[in-house]
Amino acid sequence: MQIHRRQFEIIQEHAIGEHPYECCGLMAGYRRANRKGETETVVCEIAPCTNVLYSGREHGFEISYSEYVDVEREARSMGLEIVGSYHSHIDSAAVPSNNDINFARPGHSMLIIALEHRIPAGVTSWLRRDVGGFHQEPIRVEEAGKG
Repeated sequence: MQIHRRQFEIIQEHAIGEHPYECCGLMAGYRRANRKGETETVVCEIAPCTNVLYSGREHGFEISYSEYVDVEREARSMGLEIVGSYHSHIDSAAVPSNNDINFARPGHSMLIIALEHRIPAGVTSWLRRDVGGFHQEPIRVEEAGKG
């Protein structure tokens, strides 16, 4: 996954600001072949969303259907698509939980930022396969104008 530094910083700020609840958002961009010929997710825009989970926001998140559709419509107007989501984990590892597995769409990336005592402690990205769960993908944080 390639993401610009400022977008990466906004995700961290969002996570810290929503503590003690999980933050969540969507990422818009496109996919391309990297130097090794593998598919790489390129994040062009992020959209912080509201965690509308009724109960248990400390260890879960939900993005409303209407917010998803609004972000998807805006992304398409820019020639992009939703390529994944991001969210935080509070005092737990940055690995997909059972809730995450249920939320993720095949072909989408899921960026997880772990917070320990309100401090970012780890960030990972996971690509949901069409079959067989997730695989971890490397994250490349780029300065604006590169990539």
